[in-house]
Amino acid sequence: MLAENGSKQLPELPGLASVKAEKSTDVPQVSADFRKIPKDAEDFGTVPQVAERRENHTLTVRETARMFEVAGVARTERSIINWCQLNRQGIARLESYYDPNERKYYITPQSVETAIQEEIQRAKKSTEVPASESFGSPVAPVKHPQTSATAKVMDGKKLQELEREIMDLKIANRGKDYLIDQLKGERTGFFEKLMSANRTVGQLETKLQRLDRLIKLDVQEDNA
Repeated sequence: MLAENGSKQLPELPGLASVKAEKSTDVPQVSADFRKIPKDAEDFGTVPQVAERRENHTLTVRETARMFEVAGVARTERSIINWCQLNRQGIARLESYYDPNERKYYITPQSVETAIQEEIQRAKKSTEVPASESFGSPVAPVKHPQTSATAKVMDGKKLQELEREIMDLKIANRGKDYLIDQLKGERTGFFEKLMSANRTVGQLETKLQRLDRLIKLDVQEDNA
């Protein structure tokens, strides 16, 4: 039964086995080329050389930023660097050259002047009022009676507060004047008392001198 149900093996020809064996050795060595990835990562991060450096590539990024600042349209150094690089359309706004040794951009003054004029024009356009806004007559504000009455009340309160402040200032000034006059009177009285005391002291000194002379004369007469 096993022989009947089993598959019959075909007889192998003597010449075919060698041919199959030879073909099995001729398998393409796919693993030999494995890991040979294109070295695209070597150029990653490098700045594309838009143009070769010429004599007019003289301005640095910092000098360019100062020129924008002097013209009244100040820009950061980061913006200047972005303008030196290519945009999505493959165009750089500033004509520049990147020196890989110094790691600096050198920009032409002509492209800087052009960019400055463009920024000035943009600033003017942003400050100008569009013509559509000035079209038509201006609408006069509607004055509501409640608003005007409230404003009158507020004005009355402000006037009262101002009058109170003025009265307070007047009272304070009067108090200051009174104190000043009182101090002046006390000062004059003090000086008068001081002068009278000095006079009294002088009179007493003269009296003492006279008594001293009289005593000396009496002593001399007794001795004689």
